[in-house]
Amino acid sequence: MSMLVALYKEQYVDMLGEVTKAQWHSMAKTGMLVCPVCRKHVIPKCGTKKIWHFAHLEKDCTGTHESETTYHMLGKKYLYHWLKRMNVDPKLEHYIGEIGQRPDLYLPKKNHAFEFQCATMDDERFKQRIEGYRSYALKSDWIFGMKRIHKKGDSLYNIHGTDLAAAKKDKFGNLYLNYFCPLKQQFLFLKDIHPLSQKKVFGKGMTYADKNITTIEMLFETKTNHEESLFRTIWNKQKTTWRMTAYKNNSPANVYVKKVLYFHHKFISLFSPLAGVPSSNYFQFQTSPYLWQSYLLLLIEQLPTRLFTIQQLVHECLRLVDRRVFRERNFYYLDKNHVCAIEGYLKYLETEEVIEAVNEGLYKKRTSIPYPKSVEEAIQQDEIFSKKAVIFDFI
Repeated sequence: MSMLVALYKEQYVDMLGEVTKAQWHSMAKTGMLVCPVCRKHVIPKCGTKKIWHFAHLEKDCTGTHESETTYHMLGKKYLYHWLKRMNVDPKLEHYIGEIGQRPDLYLPKKNHAFEFQCATMDDERFKQRIEGYRSYALKSDWIFGMKRIHKKGDSLYNIHGTDLAAAKKDKFGNLYLNYFCPLKQQFLFLKDIHPLSQKKVFGKGMTYADKNITTIEMLFETKTNHEESLFRTIWNKQKTTWRMTAYKNNSPANVYVKKVLYFHHKFISLFSPLAGVPSSNYFQFQTSPYLWQSYLLLLIEQLPTRLFTIQQLVHECLRLVDRRVFRERNFYYLDKNHVCAIEGYLKYLETEEVIEAVNEGLYKKRTSIPYPKSVEEAIQQDEIFSKKAVIFDFI
């Protein structure tokens, strides 16, 4: 494993200072240059092609997480200097023995750990790392390598699906993520994130040179929201894509919902304009909203009585989640789940006067659910319903 920090005579040393190549090799010859975690010998790598670093002679260090690229090490180096300019006493690759983790950057004075994530990490590993910091009462945040995000259009980005697992919410309840490019020494703040698929998101991206980010709090500040019309246009375009590709989609959720709708003489491409909407917390489902919302509409429509409870809908969705027909999206910093998505959707249906809340958890059906008769009519209805939908007023 490549590292920027080692121990020499029981004192931390790093590759970010003014020590020369000859001095590093002189230290290595003493045999007292060791890994802070496993205490085994490390050697200085001071070549011309990669950033200078330390390397283990053996590959069994207990503090190893993943191999690191030059891009990753450069990112840690510049983020360290960025934090140092704020006089917050950052520690580079500080090993926390109590939890067996070594954050890329650690701020003892603020009890805060930062990870600069470049490699893709599976969800379970993500969860373990975040819970490890939490168990030690440490605040933690992820800054992702800029190589993990690509702009695809006006306010449209492709990101790695696992990045969303580290998303947090601002004071208005909007998701945000932070990225950093060590080659340009530049941050990209992605605010007001609305997932459109597993990788594609709508969001407001803003880039800043690291020298212009003068406080840590600027990473978490809320920025001006998007124009309502822009978000509505992009969302309706996504709904059209869902309609046009519905019969080609072979995901378990699409196949299941398509069969259920067909059994009730409805077609997947002609789902109700009341489905596929960005209701509150809709993103708690990884499954596309046009699918799980269409299914809920059908459940409500087919219930034998006008009265129903949210628990009936939650129970049915949980059944499909357990069968891996519907998929939840993991957010390890949020304390919500798919139940909040269902609650948010029912609130939307209330504003459309399709249902009415009788008391807590109990609802009453009010009007029939509209279904288009053609794709052309569906697209027109999507436009009409989105213009009057209050959910777009808060974007």
